[in-house]
Amino acid sequence: MKIYDIHSHLGKTSSGDENTPEELLQDLNAYGISKVGISSLSGTSMRGQNDLVLKAKSAHPDEIKGYAFINPKAPDALDEVDRCLGDCGMDGIKFHSWKHGYYPDNTPALADILSRIQGYGVHVQTHVGTAPFSTPYAWAEYARKFPKIDFLFTHIGYYEFGLSTIELVKGLKNVWVETSGQMDVEVLQKAIALLGSERVCFGTDWPYKPVNIEVEKFYELNVPESQLEYIFHKNAEYLWRMGAEV
Repeated sequence: MKIYDIHSHLGKTSSGDENTPEELLQDLNAYGISKVGISSLSGTSMRGQNDLVLKAKSAHPDEIKGYAFINPKAPDALDEVDRCLGDCGMDGIKFHSWKHGYYPDNTPALADILSRIQGYGVHVQTHVGTAPFSTPYAWAEYARKFPKIDFLFTHIGYYEFGLSTIELVKGLKNVWVETSGQMDVEVLQKAIALLGSERVCFGTDWPYKPVNIEVEKFYELNVPESQLEYIFHKNAEYLWRMGAEV
């Protein structure tokens, strides 16, 4: 079965560890993962982070999808959205309010930025978890305000907000959840049961999580193959707008 990783990263980690696109692909390919979507959390330059991803995507176009990491506090945020999505053809946008240090519900610039993103038709990933900056509640409000944008809430709310994230988004049909780092069996099972496998996406959060565990947990849960097809690749294909590529 095809496995696509919809949520990983590239660049020096917060611990200072270096990595390369080749190391990323080698680690993922060892466990049968043939495509990956990445953003860069390395450094503080928004353009520099996105250029790192663009370089990797250009070097490995059949395997790497790229997301623009956007800081809504930056004065050139809208220009960077246009550059990355318009000029460079990236595959999505990543927001990480914990890394960039803002409260989404008190960041007025986000509305204008999301309006601009909406015109490009790509999906938006948000880091969900890690209170108080990244709770699911504020991001759910943006999903309500922008129903034409497909949102992906990473980690299914992580350790703090797993069950509440599922309850919060089950009525929001434009919100998917992603599974990396989520090891609570009840949360994983409820996400599939209440949201449906069609709204649950596989990710590894490389290089921060062990790839083998992220893959094997679904087999340990005995998730049926018919559901794994959506979790492992069909939902990523949709959110990446692969269309005729599939």
